[in-house]
Amino acid sequence: MLVIVAIVAMGAGPFAARAHAAQSVPKVVLIVGPAGGATPYYRRLADEAAAAALKLTPNVVKVYSPDATWPAVKAALKGASIVVYLGHGNGWPSIYRSSLYPPTQNGFGLNPHAGAADSHQYFGEALIGSEIKLAKDAVVIFSHLCYASGNTEPGLAEGTLDQAQQRVDNYAAGFMRAGAGAVIADSFLAPRYYVTSVLRGKRTIDSIWKNAPNRNDHFLSFASQRTRGAIAQMDPDNVDSGFHRSLVTRGKLTSSQVLNSAMGRRDPLPGVEPVVEPTLAGLGVTFGAPDLTAPPTAGAKTKLTLPVAADAAALLPTELMVATRWDRLDGGAAPAPKPAPKPAPGSSAAPAGQGAVTGNDPGTTAVDSAPVDLVVPEQAGEVVAPVRAAKLKTGGISVPVTVPSSPGLYRLVATIHQPDGAAFDASTQALVPALVVRVTGALTATYTAPATALAVAGTPFSIDVRVANLGRNTWGQAVQSHAVGSAEIEPARRATLVARWVDLGGGLVAPAPAPSGGPEAAPTAAGTVATSILPAAFAPGSSIAVDFQLVAPAAAGEYLLVLDVVDPKTGSLAAAGVPPGIIRVTVVR
Repeated sequence: MLVIVAIVAMGAGPFAARAHAAQSVPKVVLIVGPAGGATPYYRRLADEAAAAALKLTPNVVKVYSPDATWPAVKAALKGASIVVYLGHGNGWPSIYRSSLYPPTQNGFGLNPHAGAADSHQYFGEALIGSEIKLAKDAVVIFSHLCYASGNTEPGLAEGTLDQAQQRVDNYAAGFMRAGAGAVIADSFLAPRYYVTSVLRGKRTIDSIWKNAPNRNDHFLSFASQRTRGAIAQMDPDNVDSGFHRSLVTRGKLTSSQVLNSAMGRRDPLPGVEPVVEPTLAGLGVTFGAPDLTAPPTAGAKTKLTLPVAADAAALLPTELMVATRWDRLDGGAAPAPKPAPKPAPGSSAAPAGQGAVTGNDPGTTAVDSAPVDLVVPEQAGEVVAPVRAAKLKTGGISVPVTVPSSPGLYRLVATIHQPDGAAFDASTQALVPALVVRVTGALTATYTAPATALAVAGTPFSIDVRVANLGRNTWGQAVQSHAVGSAEIEPARRATLVARWVDLGGGLVAPAPAPSGGPEAAPTAAGTVATSILPAAFAPGSSIAVDFQLVAPAAAGEYLLVLDVVDPKTGSLAAAGVPPGIIRVTVVR
């Protein structure tokens, strides 16, 4: 869905007469970042504000996900008098970092590249303050964000009043350096109110904020520590909690001052230039099949390698960054790795009755359904956080990754970025294959065996089974010598591969004659048991082929042969949650 759109409405509102007398009119820019299921609702709020703005100024620009990239947003914001942003917020203090991190905090959560609707990348105050040039005294409006108004995110403690004040001050700092005269953050109120109030040019920004329809009358103010001469204000739900409204201003800024400093064109369409994203396509660079340098056990740290032919590697830029994300494929939630130095996710939940969110990003606004939170916390795997890539001597690049903490099937997606963190275009990203990864737990076994087998009742038969240890822990242990004497030697301990018969007819499995020289297995409700001893200290990554010698049940019928590993320390892996191997056996007479 597009989205740099400039809309012209000549002759509308109080600027119609002024437009003929002056070259500049207020430019209003509305940005909707990717926010999962909340994105359609955010688009609707932005569209409502845009429609209202067009009655008061002819220059309105919309930059919406899935095409709200950093280059597109930066181009749109040039000379803007009013900026509205709806999306994910990432501020500080937060639980994700011990100190302020300007590259990704206190800015926008945007699409890494055009069309990337299901992930977002943070562009923080360092880029905002150095690369964005707003009109003098511009007003920035953060709507439905986390952190910007002093809050945190759903499910997290909001912290103290002092922490909330720091978040408000920090989130405004970069935009003040970019030329803003005021920064408003409101978690719940639709942005239309602020946009139209400023464009009418009749009140101070302070009055507009203090008289908002959702005001709480718990006003407090403090001097900004980040922006010289600025005053920050808050209006929490309660005296010292519920941080959902804030304002940071320079002096007694009036809406007429905002209008008088306008830099927008009366005919904005000629001023909207196509945004050219950087690309590696066409250089002849191709990436080989990606791989991990260590087994993908849950929570482990490893490296992702992206091979490139040695002759083509010279065509790559000197410095590259790579971001990775884990997409869950088997229907479970994809929890993020333990919090590390990375961008903080978040949004704030709305009070009941504020509306509904339906549909997925991308897409148009869906019809309302049952009310849900208007602002949702980001899902694991959504955040794109580039890190510097290391070049391999054999060609290609590698980056460190942390494996998700929950076992399951995942797609590991890598995106290629420039040294400043901006992503290359979609054509470049299409050059990088995704890697499907089975993330295993600390205890994980896999069994390679035929799905079905045929046996004659009461007679011996064999099945070839390969069992592999794909977890973090060794099964059993080797001989332990403490170098004190023979009495101190601990014997080796071995895990056992176990096969249990289960009668699909519900009956008890009758004992059958044991193989020559072996004991007779006793019948149980779960079936007779056969075993094979595995090597001592069976290490992670090891596998072994077992010629499993069994005796078929005495009665003909349909059976399951259930395979399990019993470790001397852990016991049954199946009982610990590891899926067993299953073979369906037809027993005939």
